Amino acid sequence: MNTKQMIAVTLLAVAPLAASGQNVAANRPDGPPSVILERTHRGGGIGYLFAGNVMLDDPTAPPWTELAVGAQLNAHANTGTHQIVFGIATEAWAAPGSHSVLTGIESTAINMEPANPWQKVSFFATYKTRPDAGYDDIPSDPGNINAQALRIQSQPGTGFDRGIVLAEHSLHASRNEPRPILIDLREVPSATLATWELFAFPDGCRLRYVGGGRFDTVC
Repeated sequence: MNTKQMIAVTLLAVAPLAASGQNVAANRPDGPPSVILERTHRGGGIGYLFAGNVMLDDPTAPPWTELAVGAQLNAHANTGTHQIVFGIATEAWAAPGSHSVLTGIESTAINMEPANPWQKVSFFATYKTRPDAGYDDIPSDPGNINAQALRIQSQPGTGFDRGIVLAEHSLHASRNEPRPILIDLREVPSATLATWELFAFPDGCRLRYVGGGRFDTVC
């Protein structure tokens, strides 16, 4: 990644700073600022900070052998450093007196080819213990203590009044699925699914799927 690419990628991290000048100043960490670009949108269309665009255009390459990544942000904790690391943090603010619709992050997959049969994933949560160059180097220990694919958490005294919401236009039938599926476990082998706890409750009880459309509760 060259210098121009690094600058374009870094701009993605500072886009939330334009949300509210007052709140930005109040919440900026101590020390010299490291903001590459900051501006205030005074109205007239969309206040948009476009950091960059990558177009993959190589029809002669064998299918599925090349990769385009619009942006990558990395944060590392070095050996012996025991701190808190965020790969990226995005924030949408509504200042006092602002009645605005807020979206912390929008992750979208856009498919313009109806016959495209390959997966289209809007949010891809992955967990790794090594660089991708060592993908096939299976570790002796999974290193996944307290690993969580998705966590919902709020400040004390407040929280979401709905956890997961499906809008009217969310799921839709496809050529493969005449009835859309809310949660799909079919890629998990039955033997593996039999070792899972589907739900764990505060009183110690857990829900398991035992096959044949049957569930079992263990307390």
